[in-house]
Amino acid sequence: MIENDAALKMADEIRADRKRAESMLLNYAEEMKVYHLKREEYVRGMPAQGGGGNLPGNPTQAEALRGVQFDETYHAYTWLRAVEFVERGLSERKRIFLDARRRASRGRANRGRRAWLVVTQRLYCDAMRERFLNTEFFVSERTLQEMWRYVVDRTVEAYLKLEQKKLNRHV
Repeated sequence: MIENDAALKMADEIRADRKRAESMLLNYAEEMKVYHLKREEYVRGMPAQGGGGNLPGNPTQAEALRGVQFDETYHAYTWLRAVEFVERGLSERKRIFLDARRRASRGRANRGRRAWLVVTQRLYCDAMRERFLNTEFFVSERTLQEMWRYVVDRTVEAYLKLEQKKLNRHV
């Protein structure tokens, strides 16, 4: 049986993974920009690093190796891959929902437990009406919560699977 302290720690880790997944889903574009900037700096070598470094091969090979090294050490990289994987597998309706959820999260007034639901509901219904030319479209808050839970759960699952593969490669 699992000890009480270990169970509490595991529950905290699960909550932290879900929070991180939510953050990465909502801020994917911004996180991707940061990733590309930091990767470019690392790969090209900033002046403080002395430029080319001491990696073997020609400069192109050295840059490729530094890119792989960066990806291996940049924690958000696995989360970004997980989000990308999940997004690719979503149905059109869920992609429309995710876009509405992201747009709703950008507004200052849309913070809070209930506010995101109302704004997302409006944005999602508007987008669905426009996409499917249907003047009558409605989705309940409960359905939106379930869709969000589904997307977050899939992202956490993808992240954990990618982390497991990364660990297995290094064994």
